[in-house]
Amino acid sequence: QFADKTILFCEAKREEVCNIKIILRCFEIASGLKIIYHKSIICGVGVDEGCLNTYASILNCKVQSLPLKFLGLPLGANPGRKSTWKPVIEKIKARLSGWKRKLLSFAGRLTLIKSTLPSLPIYFISMFKMPEGVAKEIEMIEAAFLWGSSELKRKVHLLKWEEVTKRIDQGGLGIRRVRDVNVCLLLKWWWKL
Repeated sequence: QFADKTILFCEAKREEVCNIKIILRCFEIASGLKIIYHKSIICGVGVDEGCLNTYASILNCKVQSLPLKFLGLPLGANPGRKSTWKPVIEKIKARLSGWKRKLLSFAGRLTLIKSTLPSLPIYFISMFKMPEGVAKEIEMIEAAFLWGSSELKRKVHLLKWEEVTKRIDQGGLGIRRVRDVNVCLLLKWWWKL
């Protein structure tokens, strides 16, 4: 449960769906809040479509199949697939296209890469392990922006990306590698468990 978003799990049985309807009605009466059923969805895992439609009519909501989005994350999607990460890559590209790279100095591009770009995929990479191909694509986008390349004109990269991503005291520029950030954020969950 997060703010006004709630996800409920139950067995695919008519009596359980009816019990959820009763509990939700009791919640409405006790709290004075109104549940908007026409914005709600029901999704089944291994449940035939006829049963789902019956349960949807009981709850007065829509039927949807997996994967679906909940709080911006794809539920039921395979995080090992590159297609799951497409929204993250598109978000990074969209943010970069809004910045006028020709008008920014090298130091300005470096500052934007270090401060803004790492925060864009943070929600995804704190939940899912990023495939190596996606990490490389994000690093290629960052490198192209840093060195001033575009889709039409490729510029020479003056250093290897491994050198650029080293800490400043080690002779690098201090750009964090997205793969390392992903591993650290996932280790945080392991530590909590």
